[in-house]
Amino acid sequence: MYQIFVVEDELLIRQSIRNAIEQMQGPYAFCGEASDGEMALSMMQDLMPDILLTDIRMPFLDGFGLIRHAKAMMPWLKIVIISGFGDFESAQKAIDLGVDQYLLKPVRPAELVKVVEEMAARIEKDKAASRLTGVQMDRGEMGAALRQHFIRRLLFGGADTGELLEQARALEMDIVRAFYQVTVCYFDMNNPDLNRLHAAAQKILETETEVLYDFTAADQMTLVCSDNDAEALTERAYRLVNILRHELREICPVITTVVGSVVQRLGAISDAYKTAANLLKRISGISAGQVINVNDTAQITADIVQFSGPFGEAFQEQLLRAGAQDVPALLDAALSSPEGKQFDSMLMRYYALIDLMKMAVQIIARHTPGAEEKDIAARLSGEYDIFSASGDLNTFRATAERLLKSALTARQESPAEMKYGHVVSRAEKYVEENFCDPNISLISTARHVGMSAAHFSTVFSQTAGRPFISYLTNLRMERAKKLLRETNMRLTDIAMEIGYNEPNYFSHVFRKTVGMTPKDYRQRTADQ
Repeated sequence: MYQIFVVEDELLIRQSIRNAIEQMQGPYAFCGEASDGEMALSMMQDLMPDILLTDIRMPFLDGFGLIRHAKAMMPWLKIVIISGFGDFESAQKAIDLGVDQYLLKPVRPAELVKVVEEMAARIEKDKAASRLTGVQMDRGEMGAALRQHFIRRLLFGGADTGELLEQARALEMDIVRAFYQVTVCYFDMNNPDLNRLHAAAQKILETETEVLYDFTAADQMTLVCSDNDAEALTERAYRLVNILRHELREICPVITTVVGSVVQRLGAISDAYKTAANLLKRISGISAGQVINVNDTAQITADIVQFSGPFGEAFQEQLLRAGAQDVPALLDAALSSPEGKQFDSMLMRYYALIDLMKMAVQIIARHTPGAEEKDIAARLSGEYDIFSASGDLNTFRATAERLLKSALTARQESPAEMKYGHVVSRAEKYVEENFCDPNISLISTARHVGMSAAHFSTVFSQTAGRPFISYLTNLRMERAKKLLRETNMRLTDIAMEIGYNEPNYFSHVFRKTVGMTPKDYRQRTADQ
């Protein structure tokens, strides 16, 4: 199955392309779409498509920027530009970036189908050429790219078991085992020589034919081991970790590692990776250099993955409107809420103080002209020892209060805020009454308050403390969560109810905002 992703800022053109793809006969699947390059890159990292159809001139991140980053993440990707601009400079730049085909708008459906089929044929030709070289698949450039594609589909999900087995067979990889285990390593380097580190790690692992590995980030490597014996599998994982720590100690003396749970299905590998990677992200700052097994910290891991806590978006909304004198009451309300029980754990108190410090940094930076967030963060880190403050609940509470009071005291209402406060209030009221309308936008809201879109965007962001789209999305997500908790409405109907014409896009935004899919959220809240 060839997965196809479309990026186009014009809705009608995007719908036309999607319709043409969905009507194609054969192993073709429309896997997603986006209206700009920045959003596309985030979605593609999860979906791992085979073919990309993209416009050039788009907001936020243009087509050339998208292609450059996407190629680095997915070397196997076949790319077709669909543009209204056929100038020599654009065509030359496309060639330099390794674009496979360049189409001019308007594109007829028959022409589009022909090009997609051509891309699929090239994919098959690349696979065949790689096999005919007689070189092992993981030794050649194309083989390495296809292997990386396969591993990332295992780790990030987006493919069913049949597709994974089909791709493994094409790569001549025997992956069918009784048990699988994911291990994630974080390389903590002050002066990173990443090329040297990657080369050394690859050399260590090249003889481990039963191990799949990928650099899921520049400073993070993920291993996938498999075996028909669960005990032997875990033993192998720890053996590999010890070898890597020993052999790489001169390049990177501090390697923090999380050994994931043993799972019994290919489709469960992505969940195991997500759990291990999330735990690694949390513990790398306080358990640097340690090797931690997910099963040893199962309850903490569950708390971390599910943690939204009393200091989430609702608390931040209240904080934006509060004064220093309101901080004690806000903290008391948060800590006495049902979620406040999480802070019986020192680890959770530590994470919460990190989040509160981020809030304080953002508040101070927003109201201090010329200040850099990194400088403010460095100053606050020197003033507040958050690790020690996490030791007991009373110290945690006192530190949180001092931190937030200092941030709100430093906040001075600027002339712009005083001048435009009523404008933002009108805009917020308008959005709260109309956020379920799919046609509401920054432009329509700006028109409602009598300002240009560019001016309104700046005023709203500076006065409300968040971008307009973030405010609109938050209202929609809160409404979606309520519908998921309290009704049996289908996801498609919920998407339409809150202003999204595309259920897939609604699911993507929900997952990105809430941290889980709408289906998982409904199941989790139903179990509580």
